Amino acid sequence: MRLNGTFTPGRGWRAIAVTSLAILATAAGAPGETTPDKGREQACDAIQKLPAVAQAEVMAVARILALKPAMAIDFASKTGEMCLNTGGPVMAHYSTKPEDTGEDIVYFIDAAPLVAKGLRLSEFPAIDPQRGTMKPGAWYRYDGKGTEPHHGMEMKDRTWLIVAIDVQ
Repeated sequence: MRLNGTFTPGRGWRAIAVTSLAILATAAGAPGETTPDKGREQACDAIQKLPAVAQAEVMAVARILALKPAMAIDFASKTGEMCLNTGGPVMAHYSTKPEDTGEDIVYFIDAAPLVAKGLRLSEFPAIDPQRGTMKPGAWYRYDGKGTEPHHGMEMKDRTWLIVAIDVQ
């Protein structure tokens, strides 16, 4: 990974993880919606149809969320994404409809420690306030001013370095 260039992830496990999360989101119903037993059965069926490694990945995420369910933040009605916010220096957004966007996974990295080490944040393009305009693999900056498109609001708390991944 290069901070001044592009990021090309391996297509294997990341593709499986995003696909499995998308299947879960679809099978379980609308984000934020309480699912009846039928929805749970559909989610379980969707997970069981995945390869063993993908099942293990889904279960690993489920176990983490079971420890701290508040990390899952529903932005589906606002931006079409689900946020995994650990409260730390990194968060990730996952598209609920990855087939409709080139921004299937969006990683946010707190830029402050990197800037303190000499990263020239101003050399990165500012993120466009419109969703869907990021070039996958290119890094962008968000300085806490104006609307951040993946949250659908202004986020004055931090300066972020942001990259989108298009899982194909």
